[in-house]
Amino acid sequence: MILEEFMKGAVPSDRLIVEDNTGELYRGFVACLGYTQIDRSREVKRHGLSTDIHRKELKRVGAAEYMTAGEEVPVESISEFSFSDLAMEIYTKVVLEG
Repeated sequence: MILEEFMKGAVPSDRLIVEDNTGELYRGFVACLGYTQIDRSREVKRHGLSTDIHRKELKRVGAAEYMTAGEEVPVESISEFSFSDLAMEIYTKVVLEG
């Protein structure tokens, strides 16, 4: 299967990581992949799910408060935190041939 065929079944608001043997080529939303220079005729070697787990941090700018992703938490250390203190982002990870 090539990357173009794989993307037809993807949801535009899903998060995506595209990698090849040189490393990470793209990290972002599926809908924004069209703005990159990635060759969509490349063969997909494998795909699956990947997660990033971060501590939540409260930022304050004037009167506004918002949550941001803090330091990354290793999977082995998750039990040291309260569930409400963590944020998880789930990605579809695609590894391309060559």
